[in-house]
Amino acid sequence: MNSNLTIVFVTYHSEKKLKKYLNQFKGLFKVIVVENSGNKELIKYEKKFSNIRIIINKKNTGFGSGANLGLSKVKTKYALHIDLDTSLSNKSIKELIFNAKKIQNFAIMGPKIKNFNYNKKHFLKKNVFKNTDEMNFIDGCCLLFNMHQMKKIGFFDSNFFLYFEETDLIKRCIDNSKKVLMINNIKIYHQGRSSSSSKLDSIIEENRNWHYMWSKFYFFKKHYGYLFASLIISKHLSSSLIKFLFFLFKDDLIKKRKYRARLSGCLNGLFLKKAWFRPKI
Repeated sequence: MNSNLTIVFVTYHSEKKLKKYLNQFKGLFKVIVVENSGNKELIKYEKKFSNIRIIINKKNTGFGSGANLGLSKVKTKYALHIDLDTSLSNKSIKELIFNAKKIQNFAIMGPKIKNFNYNKKHFLKKNVFKNTDEMNFIDGCCLLFNMHQMKKIGFFDSNFFLYFEETDLIKRCIDNSKKVLMINNIKIYHQGRSSSSSKLDSIIEENRNWHYMWSKFYFFKKHYGYLFASLIISKHLSSSLIKFLFFLFKDDLIKKRKYRARLSGCLNGLFLKKAWFRPKI
């Protein structure tokens, strides 16, 4: 059992993908699972795997709040958050720990995502260490936290229910002169939008669209002010309204719900409402 690392999952109707990782990590890493659906049946894995702790959230508090709950229980030097729709080998995890011990002075570290479109704005400084870049942004699907450094910053802003949590967290790290690093020779694949059961696709899609709009407005309001956030969201607001009306008259139920969700997310952000929308499952 690795004594330096705890792996944290936030799950929501994702038992099949979770089970695959639990089998992979058996006897190797401590694992904390925060289940946001209230599915108490997952407790059974604590009996099957001695290295697993399952926390059943009483209500769906969203990714950031769920991750904060899991991270608050971590007692090791490092914590690794992994999205269930990633493919991450034990070897890659050990390489991350090796780099963390070698570099030490960092807040967040992550691998390179094979299918992520990196551009100049994502990089702060290239080659600060061998195979290592200092970043303005890294994908939140796989984040290694230096717990000592992160406790000075705080973890995720629980006002976000979904989306922009890692964008906000990384910005706060950089604003506080804490390093965010990407290890280029550790490469993983992130499938995206597939951590929950496929049976829930239409409901999850509606939820995602609502929260993407709300979170985008909230992020820019938090860091740049209400007026700037309003300007950013205005194009989404007008586009969502036009498309909602179009699909309303076309009687396309799925797309009507999608753009109604986007429109509602924009308006609730502008009216300073909390991120109240939840999938009806």
